[in-house]
Amino acid sequence: MVIPAGTYHLTANSGKLSVYTFKEGFLSAVAHDLLIEVTGFSVKLHIPAGDIRFASVEAEIQANSLKVICAMKDGLQRHDLLKEKDKSDIEEATFKDVLHSDRHPVINFRSTNIQERDGAYHVEGELALHGVTRPAAFSVKTTGKDLKGKFILSQKDYGIKPYKALLGTLKVKNEIEMTFDFSLS
Repeated sequence: MVIPAGTYHLTANSGKLSVYTFKEGFLSAVAHDLLIEVTGFSVKLHIPAGDIRFASVEAEIQANSLKVICAMKDGLQRHDLLKEKDKSDIEEATFKDVLHSDRHPVINFRSTNIQERDGAYHVEGELALHGVTRPAAFSVKTTGKDLKGKFILSQKDYGIKPYKALLGTLKVKNEIEMTFDFSLS
């Protein structure tokens, strides 16, 4: 389905932008995969009438706006596995030791090419994260009113050292998954 022409301004009121992290290491059995929600972002989507090739996406994410929602176990949300103090500690470590949000407060994405392909929109652009700008690409599926998609991000590609604890026996995998689910109405 085609996205109606227009300019859309999407925020946390328009849907969700989520981050999933995955554990690894010797002590990973006692750790948790995490669901983190981005609460401070804006996305400008411009769809001109007639030709998707001239569409554009610009996104800005506040690096200190990540909020730990819950642990994930076997693909299911487990709100009972983390205490509020645990969530707070994880958020603080993320801002201070992983994203360095004091030095890199904003994450930006700007599209360079959008094409319709295989029933979805393939978006290419540049992602500026942690002081590094690199090419990034993802696909968007739509019903015309909803936009859904995901992409895998390699932290090391952006100079980010995946979080480690207990002398490296517990760590977050390099690849994280970001998903979005927005409504245009």
